[in-house]
Amino acid sequence: MGEADREASGPGLPPARFARIVPESDDAPVIRGFWTALDLLRPLVLLYVVGLYAYRLPGVAHPTRGWVILGVLTAWTVATLVVRRRTPWWLGTELAIGAAAILGSALVDSRAAIEGGAPTVPGLWPAATVLSWAVLAGPVAGGCAAGVIAVADLVLIRHPNSVTFHNIVILLLLGTLVGYCTDLVRRAHRLAREAEVVRARVVERERLARSVHDGVLQALSLVHRRGLEVGGEAADLGRMAGEQERRLRELIRTPVSQDPPPAAHGAPPVTDLTRLLLARASDRVVVVDTGRLVLSSDRARELDAAVGAALDNVARHAGPEARAWVLIEEVAGEVLVTVRDDGAGIAPGRLEQARDQGRLGVSSSIVSRLADLGGSAEVTSGARGTVVEMRAPIEAGPGIAPDAPTTGGPG
Repeated sequence: MGEADREASGPGLPPARFARIVPESDDAPVIRGFWTALDLLRPLVLLYVVGLYAYRLPGVAHPTRGWVILGVLTAWTVATLVVRRRTPWWLGTELAIGAAAILGSALVDSRAAIEGGAPTVPGLWPAATVLSWAVLAGPVAGGCAAGVIAVADLVLIRHPNSVTFHNIVILLLLGTLVGYCTDLVRRAHRLAREAEVVRARVVERERLARSVHDGVLQALSLVHRRGLEVGGEAADLGRMAGEQERRLRELIRTPVSQDPPPAAHGAPPVTDLTRLLLARASDRVVVVDTGRLVLSSDRARELDAAVGAALDNVARHAGPEARAWVLIEEVAGEVLVTVRDDGAGIAPGRLEQARDQGRLGVSSSIVSRLADLGGSAEVTSGARGTVVEMRAPIEAGPGIAPDAPTTGGPG
């Protein structure tokens, strides 16, 4: 079975698109119920149409031609029960058969009978096709299918009356409203599946958190305490263990609800930049959590790498007691990441000297990275430390970013 609304996003229903049809297994159970009902509707309507035709047979001008048309409809109805395909080509063929059967009524009944309101040979049978299009691809497809049948009716009758317009309006309402309802069902089914995925992730994270807490965290805590007690190189190892313990505790405490929303079907994967940078927090690095900032995964990783390069400069050159602060902001469609430290600062000309010596930490790892993202990096330094400001558009654009000044910490 097809699904017309594969991965809609946002509060409203998206327009139907025929290209979003997917295999039957991805459909909601209610949609599969719709298809089952339509499989029953066709033969039931066909029986009614055959009975109606037999009832008015004495007034038919060319009865044999009518039986030929009904034979074609019967063959197609049986084929739908055997093949059970739900593709645009299959239903397009069915729609063409229904419209041709309506137009073929002109070869069965006299013009006087048609103008007098005699039912067409296929009768209600084309309505099943209209409903099938509505279930397959939504309200737009259902309305278009109803429009095709309506045009066939108008061409046949030539001088439509109130009954003709009444039937056309009912068919249009059926096509659009049933399509709208199926879109609602698909959206509810998708949201329910996403909620089930989140619930499963919560359960798995809780299980992992218990395992980590009972094993790894206890071991890191012990190494931290014993290293500080022994002193010397062991104290350094203890502090490293303590930092890793803190990071791990922060990771398992992060709620699943902070995960970035899943990417739409066919869209590039996304990542929460704030969560990436929070992982860089330590005893000497403070990352201000300002809420989620979702970017494409590639852009988020590049920004994270640039921030990592700036923090490496702080660790190497700002002094053993220097601390750093990282702030993430969204300003006018751009992400602004500020890395500030309270270290010794950078001596005038030191950056140019580092670049001449082939140490390209700032010019390559920071400035060039931001230029590739269509942004810029600006580094200012003074007696009270260094500030690195990195700007990049949230979405990739065709423009070329201006060259950023290379006035940051040494590479």
